[in-house]
Amino acid sequence: MNILNQYLPNLNVEQEKILLKGLPVFIKNKYKFSEIIINKMPYLLVVVKDRDFGPRELKKHMKIINNAIDLQIIWYFKELHFNKVQRMIQNGENFIIENKQVHLPIIGTSLKKQSDKKIGSEKLNGLAENILIREILKGDVSGKNKRDIAKDFNVTEMTIGRAINRLLANDLCFEEKDNTSKLVNFYSKDELWEFLRERIGSPVKEEIYIEQKPKGLPRSGISALSKLTMLAEDDIPTYAISKKEFKKSYDKEDSVFKEFAKAKVELWNREPILTKKGVINPLDIYLIHKDDEDERVQIELEKLLNENEFEIGRDND
Repeated sequence: MNILNQYLPNLNVEQEKILLKGLPVFIKNKYKFSEIIINKMPYLLVVVKDRDFGPRELKKHMKIINNAIDLQIIWYFKELHFNKVQRMIQNGENFIIENKQVHLPIIGTSLKKQSDKKIGSEKLNGLAENILIREILKGDVSGKNKRDIAKDFNVTEMTIGRAINRLLANDLCFEEKDNTSKLVNFYSKDELWEFLRERIGSPVKEEIYIEQKPKGLPRSGISALSKLTMLAEDDIPTYAISKKEFKKSYDKEDSVFKEFAKAKVELWNREPILTKKGVINPLDIYLIHKDDEDERVQIELEKLLNENEFEIGRDND
């Protein structure tokens, strides 16, 4: 199994031909069968010959096949339309698409070949970006339903649903049925980080200067980077707050000219999340400064990401 060896080189995979007796002729003509051993556990690999077959046909034929052999089925496709892929995932099916995708919930694995990922047409909103960042940094969003995710972000289930739909549209996650609800499952951390790096910009929409240092706001910008690296702090410290929250807590008239300021405040298009010791998270620091032309900033930024096991990557890689 080249595709399993490609995606999951640490698995012990073996394959043997198998003869199933008592199957109708039309089933034999539509499929090829073999036994596949993954980490010493046997499964029935069923190669689908008919390219028009999808979840509806497979569900009918699965009952017939299971009457002949009592093994968990893994479906194998040469190709499969995107909509059918989504339905297979929603139905909890185990399947492989040649040189494209391995979706095996039986062993807790779902991987896609990066070069085959489609560019999503929907831009992520602020909440969707925060969900993505949290999943990359903590990995605790995947496997939850929308209700539980909404609680984590202190928003309504409808609001979280809109954000999840944008993540689904960009092929960053998939939904899987679990009894009466659907669980949201994300693809690998490396894929999510690649998307964030290439497709997500700075959350900062506006900067203002104020004459008093704000209380309770996390350090951001150069101030955040200087707290976590050897970079020197700016003369005026920088803080972050969402533009929505700023309107509630501060008066625009409090803004002053830079020469009279005691602090700079970044107004974000979303809430700063996963702050630690009064500093924004490393991924938001990266998003703010990834296009900074100051070489010292780029050197310290790359060190910070390396410490957190992230690679910036280069255009010619």
